[in-house]
Amino acid sequence: MKTKHRGIAMITVLGIVVFLTIIVAFAITISGRDQRETGKLIHNLNIQQMTEATLQRARGYFAVRKDRWNPVLAYFVSNPVILQPPSAIPAAIAKLTSDGFGDLINPNTPQGYTCYMYARDNIDEFPPLNNNPSVDNDVLIYIGAVCVQTGSGGSAQSSPLIAELTAPLLDSSSSGYKSQASGGTEGINNISQVSGYR
Repeated sequence: MKTKHRGIAMITVLGIVVFLTIIVAFAITISGRDQRETGKLIHNLNIQQMTEATLQRARGYFAVRKDRWNPVLAYFVSNPVILQPPSAIPAAIAKLTSDGFGDLINPNTPQGYTCYMYARDNIDEFPPLNNNPSVDNDVLIYIGAVCVQTGSGGSAQSSPLIAELTAPLLDSSSSGYKSQASGGTEGINNISQVSGYR
């Protein structure tokens, strides 16, 4: 009789060990997933902040360089902002420098990221005239900032992080240049192209 009880006790102990092993494996899996998700959130927040900083730089740059408005508008009509595929972005950024628009690249971004600013015209020609997006006529343009992750930086993302922000910039003769209230992170076309994140 005693031998049978010892056999049952051994099976019970083995069952408890297997159950505890499953619980530990599940906890390790959940912990690893949480760490990855937190890392993604941190990287996404970093690139959003860099993009906002570049947009602020664009506000200051275009506010005092009205002479650059039309050349920059014309450049981005001929060379539209590229966000997809991510592999094409580094070539577009290199082209900015080779075409004489290197001053649009933000030199203050950390290693592993590249940010640049751009400008687009609003529709400011009315019929019977055709719209000309290369020339500003009403002292209102849309400025934008794009940041792209060019190095891994510990991101663990399968594709590079990309973020874009835009905001209107108005030159008012009576009060000087100013950004519209809807600018910044509440502006239009604000995107971060990361799966599952803003």
